[in-house]
Amino acid sequence: MKAEDLIPASWFYRKEFEKVKLNWFIYEFALMHFDHIYACQKKAFKKWKARRTDKQIAEFCAYYAKRTKPGWIDYIDGKVGLGEEFHLCYITDYCHDNTLAETDILIELIGRATSDMLANCRICPCACLSKEAYMKCEFFDRMERGGYLS
Repeated sequence: MKAEDLIPASWFYRKEFEKVKLNWFIYEFALMHFDHIYACQKKAFKKWKARRTDKQIAEFCAYYAKRTKPGWIDYIDGKVGLGEEFHLCYITDYCHDNTLAETDILIELIGRATSDMLANCRICPCACLSKEAYMKCEFFDRMERGGYLS
């Protein structure tokens, strides 16, 4: 299952001026989170996935990624260090029927998605998590035309 098929880039902006690098990063973070959830084969997590459709998982990933945006802004501005910007309540607010084990696994998966995103950012020339965060991002328009490479 491709995350891009379930999580449209248009969920991460409402107006043309919101098509900025920071929102693209948040979109990519949601995709990465979905990929990690989808790939997780831990026994304690299989019931969590079985209770949800792929679309519901995608919606959770988008919700969570959007809720972390203020933390990423604080990270860019140097107000917080890495890891301080994520909150357990974002998980429990959305998935209030989780067991403790399921929530722990989600926290672990979010940590992996975060690490992978930052590793990707180190080699990406877009500089989404920098002072350029509010510059226009062409990738939103490319997705509207059919994909990253359009």
